Amino acid sequence: MEKTFKVIIIGGGPVGLTAAHALHHAGIDFIVLEGRSAIVEDKGASLVVYPHTFRVMHQFDLLEALLSVGGELNHHLSFTSDGHVFNEGARYERIRENHGHGPVVLHRAEVIEILYKGLPATTKSNILTNKKLVDIVSHKNGVDVICADGSTYHGSILIGADGVHSKTRNLMRDIALDEDPSRAWDPVQPFTSSYQLLYGAFPAPSSSGQGYDVQAKGKAIMYLSGPKRAWFFLYKKLPRPTTERRQYSEDDIETLAQEFAGFPLTQTVKVKDVWPHMLGAGMTNLEEGIAQHWYLGRIVLVGDACHKMTTHLGHGFNNGVQDIIVLCNELRRAVQMPPSKNPDISTLTEVFEAYEKTRKSRACSLVADVANAGLETRMHAWENICYYGLSRYLSTPRCVESVAVNWLISPELRKGRVLEYIPMEEVMRGRMSWVYPMNE
Repeated sequence: MEKTFKVIIIGGGPVGLTAAHALHHAGIDFIVLEGRSAIVEDKGASLVVYPHTFRVMHQFDLLEALLSVGGELNHHLSFTSDGHVFNEGARYERIRENHGHGPVVLHRAEVIEILYKGLPATTKSNILTNKKLVDIVSHKNGVDVICADGSTYHGSILIGADGVHSKTRNLMRDIALDEDPSRAWDPVQPFTSSYQLLYGAFPAPSSSGQGYDVQAKGKAIMYLSGPKRAWFFLYKKLPRPTTERRQYSEDDIETLAQEFAGFPLTQTVKVKDVWPHMLGAGMTNLEEGIAQHWYLGRIVLVGDACHKMTTHLGHGFNNGVQDIIVLCNELRRAVQMPPSKNPDISTLTEVFEAYEKTRKSRACSLVADVANAGLETRMHAWENICYYGLSRYLSTPRCVESVAVNWLISPELRKGRVLEYIPMEEVMRGRMSWVYPMNE
């Protein structure tokens, strides 16, 4: 048995670095293994951060840094593809009233940089790059991680925070089926895609804080603007749902961009206006779903590795943070148990089981967030006559939107949890109380 309890985190993205902060504050040793050559790279799309996540960032003393580089969403318009504005919504205003702050759009790379720089200097040596995972050896008293460069790392548990195409998840699956080929387990690709997504960033052509959507048959756009840059997310319905992973070429990206060229982003800007000025773009199939199995032995998954939702509503990162909070609250209690303060495999199984059960239950927002994000995507892409009628007419009156926020969105947001072991004054205060108050 290891003399001290140590966590290996696979993935140095926003969720992996959130885990590093949570473990540091819990007094639990950790190491982060990132396959890329650098933790901070000026790549990627945006993240939308909601007030329940800002509560956690306040516990890490990172709230002000994040707010200083983000754009609080404050104006919502809905367009048809020919530029007709058919709705000016108040969803952001209602969220601010209910929870003390509106959602904020941030550049993903800036979130990573703030999380990384916010860690104590003494922990920076625990975050390693060029450590591509190739194998996991899990045994009774620990877990070994083998990297492509030949290095091996030993820990008590492994947290897989390595995204939707998680190598950790696939290796965990291999271990499970090697142990018992007849056991039921998730397929290699546990999520289904019904839409393809072209995302990109460009210099902001409008004021900060705009969160607009564009709707058409089989296509939709989400447009977000921050202080310096803006982002679009172009959705196109696939011919049929698929679980296959698709690699798109530059030609594929260019072709889809041209299909959307005449679509509006704002009342004065179209896709074709910003396309020559892109700071980066990517294309992928948009996975949705919740994996059946989140842990095995000393391996546990978090974030997109175990659940994925469409980018409409922007709940992905927020749910990854909630995974970390629930897991680390459970883990810290187990590690503090006498006599050894090094939980055995039976105790860890109880920790992981409680974590997964809680996150999949109605006590958390995950299941509802996956469903609501998918619903909004299908409404905006007018998937059928019912979705079209709901999006274009039934949901547009302000009174209806206010009811939707107050009875569907906010009740889920207020379920957001915080770390039990970091006492802080509550800073997100609105009309609705939090189900899990801050330990002040």
